[in-house]
Amino acid sequence: MQAKLESLRGLNATVLAIDPHDRFSSQFLLKEAGLSTADLKIPLLLDAGLTASAAYGVLFQMRIHTEWSTRPATFIVDRDGVIRFIQRAKTFNDRPSVAQIIEQLKQLD
Repeated sequence: MQAKLESLRGLNATVLAIDPHDRFSSQFLLKEAGLSTADLKIPLLLDAGLTASAAYGVLFQMRIHTEWSTRPATFIVDRDGVIRFIQRAKTFNDRPSVAQIIEQLKQLD
């Protein structure tokens, strides 16, 4: 996603990532992936209280290893706050490609 940010910005889109962890857990997960918050090119919003996860209907819907977790999902929200695209993952890696997201964004104009 980060490699294609310019393509998305060219469509007047803003990308946000929402992580259902607190700051320390999020930093730990990034470190395990060989990254730090300084490596991120998109805002990472922390949802430790799970408010956004609940509001978008992805709270505790997926079993990952031995615990229930929020379901990974992609939402495209237009300038008026209307959700125009939703893909709730069936597996942890089930996410739309950047090309699919760009196609959805082009349909908004």
